[in-house]
Amino acid sequence: MNNLKKTAEYENNHWSKIFKAELEKKDVQIFSSFWWEDYYKELSTYIDNIASLNNFNNILEAGCGSGKATILLNEKFNKTLLDISKNALNYAKYTAAMFNAKDINFIEGNIFHMPFKDKEYDMVWNIGVIEHYELGEIEPIIKEMSRVCSDKGIVAIGVPNLYSGPIIKAMLLKLLKFIPGYKIDNEKFYKVETIKKIFENVCKKSEKKIEYIKIEYFGNPLIIETPKFILRTIGSLISNIFKKNKFLILIICKYE
Repeated sequence: MNNLKKTAEYENNHWSKIFKAELEKKDVQIFSSFWWEDYYKELSTYIDNIASLNNFNNILEAGCGSGKATILLNEKFNKTLLDISKNALNYAKYTAAMFNAKDINFIEGNIFHMPFKDKEYDMVWNIGVIEHYELGEIEPIIKEMSRVCSDKGIVAIGVPNLYSGPIIKAMLLKLLKFIPGYKIDNEKFYKVETIKKIFENVCKKSEKKIEYIKIEYFGNPLIIETPKFILRTIGSLISNIFKKNKFLILIICKYE
């Protein structure tokens, strides 16, 4: 429990500093590159489709950070963003204002003990969260996400792909400390099968039953700084051929 508390405190402090610095920039950009713009468009379009097909209404991003992926979803959905960091939520509010996105709930809270009723949301998801936690800490996160997810709902977990260009570059920069750029911090890279087993264990201990678990990939395999014209030409071809080298692995668990 003490380790869990320390991890949560570290994440809060770490991301609060990052988002505070972002908000203090004179020219805050919603997308720092075409790579990011294309990635979020691809991801949000997919979530829009899967939520519409299942007639979902309420969507929660638990551990939202900037909240871009949920903010960009269709306005017909009721959207809630939860994060432990006030600065992250302030940044998410700024982002929502930039996109003129309205009627979004911003909630400060802990993903291990969320202030929501059982089965309150049709879809509960996050991206770039669980890789910052130890393996034994992931099951409580998924358990809590499942608790607030409705029957026949979806819980989805997005993790960075160890074999994608952006992550390979970030790992190299961690070794080459004198070169500026994003570097891997405390991220762990778990196998997809490991996360799937955690979903199965959570369901065995609850009333929920799994209809299916499937894996989807998002984000171009090339590094984030790749020029737009390359991403739209060679990048598209590479993305189709090397699908499993895309940046984000999304593990989607649909309940019966």
